[in-house]
Amino acid sequence: MIGPLRCSDTEIVAGRWSARVVVAISVAYATAMVAGFVSLGNVRDPLPDPYFAVAEVLILLMAPVMVVLMAVICVNAPVRVRLFGLMAFGWMLVAACLTMTVHVVELTVARRVDPSAIPGFPRLFDFAWPSMLYAVDVVAWDLLLGLSLLCAAVVFAGRRYRAVRAGLLVSGVLCLVGLIGPATGVLAWRAIGIFGYIVVFPLTCVALSQVFASASSSGTDAPVSRVRARDELVTDRP
Repeated sequence: MIGPLRCSDTEIVAGRWSARVVVAISVAYATAMVAGFVSLGNVRDPLPDPYFAVAEVLILLMAPVMVVLMAVICVNAPVRVRLFGLMAFGWMLVAACLTMTVHVVELTVARRVDPSAIPGFPRLFDFAWPSMLYAVDVVAWDLLLGLSLLCAAVVFAGRRYRAVRAGLLVSGVLCLVGLIGPATGVLAWRAIGIFGYIVVFPLTCVALSQVFASASSSGTDAPVSRVRARDELVTDRP
């Protein structure tokens, strides 16, 4: 995106409100996490219920909204960077599918199974490292989300989008750095990734919301045409 963003009316509404909803849910998620760890008195033990259950429900609500946000970015990417917009949407879609599956399993299966009935239950279902579900969720939030945000950052070229581009780059890099924790067994590194997607990414969504709020309507509910996107690349330079 080099020139002023031009979207259909539907895309403006979807982009603006999906960004705002991500911010709101992230605040609620962070609040639940902080309250849970305060109740524990430390940050080493797994988050207890009901705080953990609330956090999981919030993730189930936020993941589809993040997909909508990335879809709007994808369909409005200029031709020369549309591949990056498509990759950003693809990585986000897979990340959402994985994390939603993990937390549905945690909410509906893991809480109803007798741990003594399944050998190795903690290594499969516990949300403490190392476990299979924890590892899948790390892939979703640190690896796939990180790749999605980095690809989305490429879409936002030009001076007018510096804040959005910087936020996407920083949050994406922090997510990927969080992978060091599981890779080394030092889970403190995961806090870096968590900071990326719980603090930096929501702040970036504030800037994204402003971008969509100031977008020009194309006057139709059809996506921006390839010809218009191509014209922006040719005629509107930073």
